Amino acid sequence: MKNFFTSFKKSASLFAAFTMSAMTFSASAENLSGKSATEIAAMMTTGWNLGNTFDATGSSDLSSETSWGQPYTTQEMITAVHKAGFNTLRLPVSWGKHATRFRNGEGYVINEEWMARVKEVVDYCYNEDMFVILNIHHDNNNGNVVYALKDDGHSEYFIQLIWRQIAEAFKDYDQHLIFEIMNEPRLVGTSDEWWFNPENPGATVLPALEILNKFNQIGVDEIRGNGSEQNKDRVIMCPGYAACWEGCMTKYFQLPTDPTADRLAVSLHAYRPYDICLGSKDSWSPSYAKEIKDYFTPVYEKYVKNNIPVIIGEESMSAKFDSDGYYNQEDRLNWVESYYSITRDFGMPCVLWDNNVFKRNGGEAHGHFDRKNLTWYDPAFIQKIMDVLGIEGVDNISIDNSLAVGPNPATDMIYVTSENELQSISIYSTSGTRVLEKEIFGNNAEIGVSMLNRGIYTAVVKTDYGMNVLKLILK
Repeated sequence: MKNFFTSFKKSASLFAAFTMSAMTFSASAENLSGKSATEIAAMMTTGWNLGNTFDATGSSDLSSETSWGQPYTTQEMITAVHKAGFNTLRLPVSWGKHATRFRNGEGYVINEEWMARVKEVVDYCYNEDMFVILNIHHDNNNGNVVYALKDDGHSEYFIQLIWRQIAEAFKDYDQHLIFEIMNEPRLVGTSDEWWFNPENPGATVLPALEILNKFNQIGVDEIRGNGSEQNKDRVIMCPGYAACWEGCMTKYFQLPTDPTADRLAVSLHAYRPYDICLGSKDSWSPSYAKEIKDYFTPVYEKYVKNNIPVIIGEESMSAKFDSDGYYNQEDRLNWVESYYSITRDFGMPCVLWDNNVFKRNGGEAHGHFDRKNLTWYDPAFIQKIMDVLGIEGVDNISIDNSLAVGPNPATDMIYVTSENELQSISIYSTSGTRVLEKEIFGNNAEIGVSMLNRGIYTAVVKTDYGMNVLKLILK
């Protein structure tokens, strides 16, 4: 494996810090329609979550997107994710704080600016021909209670009106856009929040399961009732209680009645084995492979085998560091090998959870993509996913160590050198606007930047070895 980070000396006038993205990976650009949920699930291949971003509940305006410490989402981020081999993006969105309430809190109108911003990011994905999963996320949490699994009319009205507006806003989007009714609906803050006996739910959980079935049905009815052909054709993901194994395996969970045949999928979150994915264990054990297979086998038998796809909307294994800076990389690669092999064989596409935290943070260090620098914290982990799934045409870990970028002293020029054949350079502002694009040839090139203001830019340099992303600071 080549070195992931390459350092360069700083200059008084210009500094270029080396970062990386992967080679191009393309999906079909054709309009997608008429596919069953099973066919769509097979096309999704593998996905990535834009976590802790639009699902953040830190404010009620557009700043909410960055309120949990994430950078502003750009086209370049989504492009880099796609180039790494991911052709599906899950976009978790909280709507409650971005909806105006009326009639004693029983009605909701989504803020136009918020909806427009969500659509902008969905369009970023469409520009890359990616699938997008859009949902209602975190609006059942304490401190922002908008819906809960109780029959109070208030929650039912929220689900109904939010999905009515989302369906209208995206009525012209084809089957690349998938709707997920809710994220992890559960009895927040109770002893039954994350687990219950699926054979014999307690007196508190049983009515919650009935209400969940009703909420899923309301969501499907609003989406199909929009009237557009695209919404009639759209794949809809329906979660069980807490989107957990027990929630979809209990006999009390029922998929909604759908006027469009073969367009429903089960939404399942599976951080398994829990001990190493979210718990305190650091090391991989061979016994975990059997545990993963035993976990997914009954789900496959109940759903996938009967042409009801299961989409794993969240999964990951936490990175854990000791005091010497060592982290459990080899154990995580073993996990990828087993987890993705088993879910691949069962026909369950996985969407990697990413909260952009790559350090010891309990069981929640699920940072994979460094969104600020457009690099991967754990490129070997990402490459392993692609290798297991047989996704070719990507290069997540190979770095052009011969590439150097730096200042040409006393001029408004930057130079690029490489042992590999240079092909092109594109420079983008922090807002994502392309401000310079130029073909370059040979192994050495000088590029004039006198037209650029001093500041931070992103440069995409392509060689015959791959696509490299570089951060440029013009001082």
